[in-house]
Amino acid sequence: MATEMQSFYTPSTSTHISSHAPAAVDELISKYSSTMSSSTSGISRLPRKDARRNIVQRFADRVSLEYYRYEVTFGLYVMTPVEKLVANVFVIIALSLLCWALLVYFPALLYQKLSRLVWLLTGHSHEEMGAALGILDSHANSISTPSS
Repeated sequence: MATEMQSFYTPSTSTHISSHAPAAVDELISKYSSTMSSSTSGISRLPRKDARRNIVQRFADRVSLEYYRYEVTFGLYVMTPVEKLVANVFVIIALSLLCWALLVYFPALLYQKLSRLVWLLTGHSHEEMGAALGILDSHANSISTPSS
């Protein structure tokens, strides 16, 4: 059994195939291997971008980069301009509805969750705490505004 397993892993010498590449392939390999070795030497032949760019230009570049990432991630880069417009309008409507729902419903939800937190911490209902805070508020208002 061990000799059968060994035959799978050891190459056969009788069926050795010569894999000599054509001269064009050797030339390409030598060309690009020398380019790669010279680029790793630390000297870059690419022009450097101006390090002192305007903040508006950097922001515009960042926005265009993020839009490019959005197009590549969701496949919009292969669509026609009309299809991109429809897809982007759909995304904008969905995001605006989400923001509207957050603005309309989140404050009430936040108040409800905070009142439950007050109940957990104090053991009193939010009506009792509201009454106590109302007394404190009316008391603070009477102190801060002089009566005539």
